[in-house]
Amino acid sequence: MSFSFKEVGNDCVSTDPSPFVLSSPVRSPISMTGSFGELRNNHFHAGIDIRSATGVGGDEILAAATGFVRKISISSTDYGKSIYIEHPNGYTTLYAHLEKFRPDLDAAVKTHQYKVQKFETDIDFGPKDWPVTVGDVIGYMGDTGASKGAHLHFELRETNSSEVLDPAEYGIPIQDNIAPLIRRVKLYGFDSQGNESSSQVFYASKLNKSTHLISIPGDMFSLGVDALDRSNNSWNWTGVKSIEMKVDGIVVYQFSTDRWSLEDTRCINAHIDYPSKLNAQGQFQRCFKLKGNHIGLYKVLQNEGTFLLADGFDHNVSLTVKDSRHNESSVHFLVRKVPYSEKTKNVDLDQVLHYDTDNLVQFQSGYFHIPAGSLYDNSYYRSDSIMNSSSMALCNWIGCYPGKDPLHGEIEIALRPTRQMDPGELDKCFVAVKRGSSYVSCGGKWVDGYLKSTYKSLGYYSIMMDTVAPRIAPIAYKSNMRNNKYMSFRIQDNIPALGSAEHPRCDAYLDGQWILMEYDAKNHLIKHQFEDWLSPGKHELILVATDDRQNSRSYTYNFIR
Repeated sequence: MSFSFKEVGNDCVSTDPSPFVLSSPVRSPISMTGSFGELRNNHFHAGIDIRSATGVGGDEILAAATGFVRKISISSTDYGKSIYIEHPNGYTTLYAHLEKFRPDLDAAVKTHQYKVQKFETDIDFGPKDWPVTVGDVIGYMGDTGASKGAHLHFELRETNSSEVLDPAEYGIPIQDNIAPLIRRVKLYGFDSQGNESSSQVFYASKLNKSTHLISIPGDMFSLGVDALDRSNNSWNWTGVKSIEMKVDGIVVYQFSTDRWSLEDTRCINAHIDYPSKLNAQGQFQRCFKLKGNHIGLYKVLQNEGTFLLADGFDHNVSLTVKDSRHNESSVHFLVRKVPYSEKTKNVDLDQVLHYDTDNLVQFQSGYFHIPAGSLYDNSYYRSDSIMNSSSMALCNWIGCYPGKDPLHGEIEIALRPTRQMDPGELDKCFVAVKRGSSYVSCGGKWVDGYLKSTYKSLGYYSIMMDTVAPRIAPIAYKSNMRNNKYMSFRIQDNIPALGSAEHPRCDAYLDGQWILMEYDAKNHLIKHQFEDWLSPGKHELILVATDDRQNSRSYTYNFIR
């Protein structure tokens, strides 16, 4: 159950309070740097981001409601160090990018890591293991994982589903009486078959100066909107909560980020005008729905968000965006149909990928299997091959040209070598994804003579070999470590890893015993915090760096502690 607010401003008054109410997870006033449902790369933002009061982290993180610690997760990417607290009301809260956990939890986590001899790990707990009361300290704000600065990523989820909900609707005290900003509006014309016939971009400030009549080359039209929001205690621009389009007073389209399944979050690439983003022309949120977009954020969709234009008539259009505190902004204008010429199809793109059926694209050196539901609309393409002249390549680059359509799910890539190779080189082969003049690895395993992998791109792929082990270089290290609290090293591999390919790992041994090295993937750093049990004197450190293709190299260091 959510709140319904009867007035807008700093103090929001609930007329229908939920039985589940969240308290602030920080002690300072909330300064929000990311909103729920905000547009992010390949996903809708699933929570709210809260800035550090100090700017460098270390802020105490508090349980936002009574419950128990259900899970602790440690990752070198994604959410970094995170805590999941389960509550008796059927909800779970998530606290991510932590610097560290509170001392007793931290000790339990470290004990588990030494037991399994792994830095990255998930630990599940029962209701009696770590009970917490609202306001209890559970950890400290940090910058771990895929974070780009010290902050708390805070989520509210349904415990028994993969759905996320807006914490702002459950009592989180966010002060906000600032209306969203509509920056630009994009008008699309469509022919009678629903194919795009035109597009135009207008600055909202121009549309609002007077009654503006816009000619639409098309039989139907819809909108896209570029809009941002901001709350009281923050200078960061965040995302809007809802969008509504009316034509002649009738609601044609209504969108609101109330809740959605994490499994559907990649549908953002169908919700936005993806080609505009790809061409650095801005992020426009479509007010119409593509066929393969199945995320449940659309409350009203008349004719999929498009409006049929009648010849010779002016139609009154209003576009309204709101934030989570119901502050709103609008633009109003008129549209009129004008004659147009239908766009000619590119005859070079003679094949079609269907969004609602399985697709098999075959090449001389392999195939792509693209399952139903991977695309958001039908896509025209041609099979393409590019010479791969690298001495480490075992076949040419193959792909679907132009191959720029966003994918919802992973496709299967199956490649076979077309150049001679030694049997001993099989384990060094990987599926490479072309990135400009370079490439990255998405791993791969041999199955029935094919090297197979999965990835979310229609780009170009080839079989490459990797025989080079990762490199390690000292950062915070010297032969005399008597006054140092930690030591750190940089670890880098010659080929970046994506998708199912694993990042390089490092096993560390101090005087023959395995020790914990924390891995920071975004900065390529490994770090060991010295333990109290380490005795004074000379010590030997051995670091073993291994990549996704099992290329390995050992480094030995001696120091005094």
